[in-house]
Amino acid sequence: MKTKLLLPLLTAMTLGLAGTALAAVQPSDLRGKAVSASTPVDQVIVITDATRHLNVTGGSTVRFVVGERSFSWNFQNGSAHVVPFDLQQIAPSGLLTHRVVVYVSDNPLYQNN
Repeated sequence: MKTKLLLPLLTAMTLGLAGTALAAVQPSDLRGKAVSASTPVDQVIVITDATRHLNVTGGSTVRFVVGERSFSWNFQNGSAHVVPFDLQQIAPSGLLTHRVVVYVSDNPLYQNN
């Protein structure tokens, strides 16, 4: 293999493995906590078979609707730099039939200007 190609390949592999390792060790409490169905929400997201990823904002409360079932989650850390994760990690067991990646953006209210 040519030396010119080796460095970018090794860099990409290292970054990919680092991201995977970080997602594996991130404490679940950084993702937030489940809240009751009666809790007011900032956003309702309907998940279908075509849903592969979704975006939420840290500090928001979201109701996820899957068919006739739903659950609510508070992404309480507004500036915690939450690593993308599989929604199945926080969803009630058996609710999802496929992988849906959650991307949590920092809440602009907590960003330093």
